Amino acid sequence: MRVSKVLLFLVGFVCIFAGTVSAQYSWAELQRMYMSYLSVEGYSPSIDSDGDVAFKKEGRPFWIEVNENDLGYFRIGYLANYALDYEYEARQFPIAMDYANRRTKVAKVYSLEDGGRFMISAEIYVATPEDFKIVFNRMINAINKARENFLDKMEE
Repeated sequence: MRVSKVLLFLVGFVCIFAGTVSAQYSWAELQRMYMSYLSVEGYSPSIDSDGDVAFKKEGRPFWIEVNENDLGYFRIGYLANYALDYEYEARQFPIAMDYANRRTKVAKVYSLEDGGRFMISAEIYVATPEDFKIVFNRMINAINKARENFLDKMEE
């Protein structure tokens, strides 16, 4: 009896997941959905050169990745410049990234190959593309917290 309940649960989960993933959204439909949400929330979104949806919050540039090939994946990114003026800062940079990644849920800090910029993204899986609305603000907060953790460690 117990095994059949577990199997029934798993089959139900797979059917629900497969049903949501099979719903198709075009690139343009995803862009419109993100743009509409951001506009209603008071942002001034635009489409960037990659086709992603760009917006600013508190003067900081963010974007939502538009990915029609994986509708269960949702990503918000933030790109920052950090001038590495001293040898100490160059040594501290990877330490600060590691620190921020350990201390912050969901958000990831990446260095870019130019030696002074970093990107922070918050990435999750959603059941349907519309579900991003439920966690959008929390993901922005995670990015801001990762940025704060990174900068705190850089200043040590």
